[in-house]
Amino acid sequence: MLAYKPVFDKEMYRCLVNGKFLFKSFHLSGILIFKELPDGSTRCVFQNEMGFTFFDFSWDKSDAFLVLKIIPQLDKPALIKTLQKDLQLLLMKQLPAGQEKIAVGKEGTVHRFPLEKGFADYLVNDTGLSKIYVVGKKKVATISLGPKADKTDMPDSVFVQHHTANFSIQLNKIAAHAE
Repeated sequence: MLAYKPVFDKEMYRCLVNGKFLFKSFHLSGILIFKELPDGSTRCVFQNEMGFTFFDFSWDKSDAFLVLKIIPQLDKPALIKTLQKDLQLLLMKQLPAGQEKIAVGKEGTVHRFPLEKGFADYLVNDTGLSKIYVVGKKKVATISLGPKADKTDMPDSVFVQHHTANFSIQLNKIAAHAE
């Protein structure tokens, strides 16, 4: 499964976050930037179009997670943990490789990894890595991945649907040559 782990220097995505909490709807939009640094760490920064930073997360070379900056409205432990898990699954960080289980089904090959609560299923079919399911007692989230030029590239698009938390994240890759 680690053959599909993304390898990149810098990737940028147009990011849309939509959700509901109680009787309120919310919407955030901006640019999500992933960057591998020379020291082996990874940064993930979400900014609006004017450069205001919503959050700045980091993983060191041993994949330890750190919140470098977050706005007070997002500084909720449950939300941070959810975003951390989503991003780690996308980047394939902290997957216990020795505990991977593989099953072949109609839709393709499923690579299952245990999580703190539940497990993550990575679905690989003829087109490559296409979905990631996060499952606890029931399905918690589905991460749909768009096409990739190569199996270690970041996908052209990502859609994260949280089934229990009532929010979604849509990512569309910004071409490296775009200004």
